[in-house]
Amino acid sequence: MANKDVDMVDAAVRAAPDSNGYAQLLQTNHSDAFAFSETEELALQLYDQLRELELQQSLIRAQQAGMSHPAASLQACGELTVKVAHAHDFTALPDDLVEERLTMAQHEAMEAKAEYDIRNKITHNVLIMDPIVQAVHGGEQTPFTEKRILPLIAENDTMAMVHGLETSKLAGVRRALSVAEQGNILAKQKNRELAQTMVALAEEMKKQSAQDIEDAQLRQRVEGVEKEVKESRRRVRTVRGMLSAMVVGSGINWAADEALTELVMDDEE
Repeated sequence: MANKDVDMVDAAVRAAPDSNGYAQLLQTNHSDAFAFSETEELALQLYDQLRELELQQSLIRAQQAGMSHPAASLQACGELTVKVAHAHDFTALPDDLVEERLTMAQHEAMEAKAEYDIRNKITHNVLIMDPIVQAVHGGEQTPFTEKRILPLIAENDTMAMVHGLETSKLAGVRRALSVAEQGNILAKQKNRELAQTMVALAEEMKKQSAQDIEDAQLRQRVEGVEKEVKESRRRVRTVRGMLSAMVVGSGINWAADEALTELVMDDEE
């Protein structure tokens, strides 16, 4: 059996992951090299058939148990399915009795589901964990069947390590995103406060006039500027009115020209 022995290759980290990802890290000498023998494939098929028979057996037991409760019956895998066995029998039952039987059926469903899950979990642990323990801790006395899966165990450990690293990175990104979102919320709140302050200052500035300025010289300068602005606006309105009248009186199709239309229709005060 020496020629069949599989060389044990440690699939731990041999090089840091490059920018292209973990392809090189996850590639080992035994990648995609494992194959079941005919006996192993037959055993797996029989195991699948056994699980199917267990499901059918659970269904039959649930149907038999449901015959004693006309209001409800238990479906396979512990799931509850309410069925009306006979319409006249169901309607003849009092509401409190129907509620009691429904509660009983739900309780039996939970017990059946718990028993089914525990049995399957124990079976799974025995079939999966025992060969793994023998492969890892068996030493030289490890049978060939268990020895074959040792490289796959190493690959699984490597995958778990990579998954842990990626999970940690994802958690870090999520934390950074959460901090950024909180900072964004605080920034928006600060912007709203600043906008409210600016609006309040603008409203306050609108209420002020030149008469509110205490410095007499500065007040005179502001009043002079305000007069110049008013006079300039008056001249602009006069000129625009004259131009508008000239355009309308000329008889040209001013409505076809956007600039002339804006000049004629402008009602700026």
